[in-house]
Amino acid sequence: MNYETMSLQELIDLEKKLEQESTIYSSQEQAIKTLLASLFGACGNRHFRYYAIEIAESITVSSQYVIRWAEMHINNYLNKILKTNNDYIVAMDTDSCMVVLNELVKQVFKTEDTFALPHSKVADFLDVVGQQIEKDVLEPAFEKLAQNVNAYKPRIKIKREVIASRGIFVAKKRYIMSMLDKEGVRYKEPKLKIMGIEAVKSSTPGPCRDAFKDLFKILISGTEQETQEFIQTFRERFRQLPAEDKAFPRGVSSVADYKDPKTIFRKGTPINSRAAILYNHLLDEHNLTDKYEVINDNEKIKYIMLKMPNPLNQNVIGFMTVLPPEFGLHRFVDDDLQFEKAFVEPTKLILDAIGWQVEPTSSLEDFFG
Repeated sequence: MNYETMSLQELIDLEKKLEQESTIYSSQEQAIKTLLASLFGACGNRHFRYYAIEIAESITVSSQYVIRWAEMHINNYLNKILKTNNDYIVAMDTDSCMVVLNELVKQVFKTEDTFALPHSKVADFLDVVGQQIEKDVLEPAFEKLAQNVNAYKPRIKIKREVIASRGIFVAKKRYIMSMLDKEGVRYKEPKLKIMGIEAVKSSTPGPCRDAFKDLFKILISGTEQETQEFIQTFRERFRQLPAEDKAFPRGVSSVADYKDPKTIFRKGTPINSRAAILYNHLLDEHNLTDKYEVINDNEKIKYIMLKMPNPLNQNVIGFMTVLPPEFGLHRFVDDDLQFEKAFVEPTKLILDAIGWQVEPTSSLEDFFG
């Protein structure tokens, strides 16, 4: 296909077609992976018709052995060519190794500041390195593994997935990467890959989810000072948001079960259920059940933290979509505590991994300077 002779409209139509096909194939891939994982899990469930704990255990142990086998051979290869004795695998997942190749890039490009190199140049080089590792290291390694375990034929293949310029690894299966290339698709600008970070979950207030996307870009490519300045700026903007925008979205499964006619709610009631029960109580108290919808079991609600003391004498209130002004609670919304729980605490988990602080800290030298 000669793209140079195609009209603009033909190129646009082709792009849409390829995007649709990419979505279809990606969905099919995920469906097959989910089915295989479900079958594996079912084999370890004693209520499954074909329950066999030996199969579930063998799959787990085999997977661990395979990825560690790959780790050993990649490390041996890199230590041999770099004349070192290091561990170049920064993290491992169920079916993947994450390899740090900064030392290799330094030696080849003869520079200490690898981040100053053009992204495209580094990505081209690492793409070649990835292909070489696949062909010269992993293929022979898995052929040898097949012989060791008396397999019928080699079945394991590992392909290069992502080339990233930087990464922040918070814990197992929880990381942020700045991707330059994914499975051969090169990005004009680095694209974030966010895995297992709680900050982007649906239970996080919407404005915070949007702010996290901007924060992650700074974390990946900026400085600690820029990060702290962003947090402070967003803190001020957060304070100006309506209560409905900064509240926590949550599901509530037990309202009736925790309700108590004497104390409003029972001792030990979860905070989301407590918030819903208090909302319903105030609707009755202010005769507002005809104006606002009552919260029932298995509904989606929002809740927000309150300053103490307040007319409700509680530190939380829930609502459906709007916090009724008739409650008189808007001026008691605890912006600082809400921001701390919704944004600062999830951020701190990431900053701790790289040794950064949420706010600037003063030292004795600063005091006497």
